Amino acid sequence: MINRLQLGFLLLLFTGFTACENDYNQIQDLQRKKLTVDEVQTVESFFSQAGKVKAKLKAPYMLRYYDSVPRVEFPRTLHVDFYNDSLVMESYLDAKRGYYYEQQNRVILNDSVVVIRLNGDTLITKELFWEQTLHKLFTNSDVEIRQKTKTIFGKGFESDEQLKNFRIDSVKGVLLVGDSKFAGN
Repeated sequence: MINRLQLGFLLLLFTGFTACENDYNQIQDLQRKKLTVDEVQTVESFFSQAGKVKAKLKAPYMLRYYDSVPRVEFPRTLHVDFYNDSLVMESYLDAKRGYYYEQQNRVILNDSVVVIRLNGDTLITKELFWEQTLHKLFTNSDVEIRQKTKTIFGKGFESDEQLKNFRIDSVKGVLLVGDSKFAGN
C-alpha cells in the first residue's frame, strides 16, 4: 500500500512531467530574433570620405536588413560612378546584384559585374569583392580585362580601388588587338 508521502511524491513527479511540455516550434519562435527590413524604391546615394564625394550610387530597389548581420542589398541592379578629389568621374560600375556589409566594410557584387575606367580599361567578371578597409578589389572567378591594345583572360584577380595596379592569379590567354572599339576607347 502507498502511504501519503509516496502518493504526494508521485503526484509531484507526475505534475512536473506534464507541466514541462512545450511545443518545439514555440521555443524556436521565442529564440528567433525579430528581423526588421527597410524597403526603398529608386535609390540615389552619395558616398564621401573626409568631406569629399567619392561615389554616387543609383539603384531601382534597395533592402536594408537589421539583424545579427546588418546589410544592404540591391537585388535589381545597381550603378556606381566613382570620382577623384576634384569631382571628376574616373570610373563606373554596373552589376545585377550587390550587397554591402556595414560592420565588415565589405561590398559584394555579383552577376554581370562590369567596371569601366574612363581611359577604356574594362573589367568583366561574375563576382567582385571590395574590402574597403584594405582598399582592395578581388575575385576568385573568371575575369576579362580589356585594354586598348590587349584583352587578358584569367581566373582570380586582385587590384587597388582605382584598377590601376592589378594582378591576375591564373592568366588563361592574352589577345593582342589594334585600335579597339571597347567602351571608353
